[in-house]
This record gives sequence, C-alpha cells and structure tokens, in this order.
Amino acid sequence: ATVQALIYGLGIVMTFTAVGFTLAVAFGASGLNRFAADPWLNLGVTAMFLAFAMSLFGVWELALPTKLVTAAATAEAGKGRFVGTLLMGRALTLTSFTCTAPFLGTLLVVASQGDWQWRLAGMLVFSGVFALPFVILALVPQALASLPRSGPWLIAVKAVMGLVEIAAAMKFLSNVDLVWNWNIFTRPVVLATWVVLSIVLVAYLAGLTKLGPVPKMRRPGFGRWSAVAAGALLGMWLTGGLMGRRLGELEAFLPP
Repeated sequence: ATVQALIYGLGIVMTFTAVGFTLAVAFGASGLNRFAADPWLNLGVTAMFLAFAMSLFGVWELALPTKLVTAAATAEAGKGRFVGTLLMGRALTLTSFTCTAPFLGTLLVVASQGDWQWRLAGMLVFSGVFALPFVILALVPQALASLPRSGPWLIAVKAVMGLVEIAAAMKFLSNVDLVWNWNIFTRPVVLATWVVLSIVLVAYLAGLTKLGPVPKMRRPGFGRWSAVAAGALLGMWLTGGLMGRRLGELEAFLPP
C-alpha cells in the first residue's frame, strides 16, 4: 500500500513537472527577456489573469476537452499494477485542471520573471504539495472522515484569489503601458486599483457584497473578521503608497 501511494503521488508530480520542463526547454533564458518586454505577450497574460479571475468568481468554468480527460481516466485499464497507479495519478491531475489552472497559470507567469530553472522548481514544489495530501490519505484512508467539507470557506478562498488575479493583471497591463507610452496605467493608477480591490475584498469578506453569481457571504465569524482586518490594513498600506510612501519589495511590481 505504501509503494502504491507513493507511485500515485509520483504520477501527479510527473504530470505537473512535465509542464514546467516543457516550457523551460521551449523558451529558455532568452525567451524570458522577450516575455518581459513584449507588449503583446503582456496583453495576453493580462487577459489570461482576468479569465482566471472570472473562473474563480464562478462566471465560467475552465476545463480540458472531455475526450482527453476520459482517455486519461481509462488508460490504466489492462495495465500492470504500478503502471495503472501511475496513470491514475496523471488522470487526477488532468481532471483537477479546472481547479488548479488559475493557480498554475499564475505560478508559471511569476516564475517566468526569473531564470528558467524557477519554472521547473516551481512546478516541482507545486506538484509535491498538491500530491502530498493524496499520498497521506492513501496511506491513512480513515483520515478522510476528518477532512473539512467544501462550503462557504472554499468559496471565499476562491473569491480572494480572483481579486489577486485582477491585481496581477494590472501589473502586466502597466508593462504594456511602459512600452507603448500610453501614460494611463501609471504607478498612482495601479496603486489606486489595488486600493479599490482591497476595499472590495473587505466588503466581500464582511458579507456586504457578492462577487460573481455566488450569493453574499453569511455573517462572518472570528476567522473571517481577522481576514477583514488584514484586508483593511492592506488597503491603508497601499493608500500610503498613493501618498508617496515607498512600499518596499512591492515597488518591483509597480511602474516607475
């Protein structure tokens, strides 16, 4: 059982890491420089992040073609014991694409801002963390009963990540502005957008508004009130940047 569980996790890690390896080989170090400067690529990333945000808000669902998922799910039929387990891990990775695409896409874009090795390392870490719970549950199946059920907390996490995706989209849109000299998405505009997003975050977590087709959150408990306070502090910190204060490491993501 232990070997089977480890092989299952290996199938997940191999599938995710293969994506990072393919991109690293395809683009290389020179491709990273072109990516950072090319306005069309930055526009494409902006659109991708906005699409991810809409997916997290529940406006639409990202999914792989049904035929591909079905083929992966049935590929282990007639295979050996270990090969079948490996393929089942791959099938899980493909069927979870709807949930992981926004996070995976963000990771790849962020990793592409450094050396190509970061993409490979990032995918290894992402896939390892993603696979770990499945390996543990395969080793200790009775732990399934203690897992938290999906519910409002998961919807809240997705909505918060959606706002983060929009904030990231503004960063890449400002890259386009720098190259084409629009003088629209300047540092104050990007910061003001982030302040507005933090206000929306606070209003959403406090149950005052909704994001997308999902109903408003219920009355928050202690955990969500803590998140509301953190969101309010973030908004005030960003507002300080609007007033001329330097924002430390965040300045690297802002227009000059």
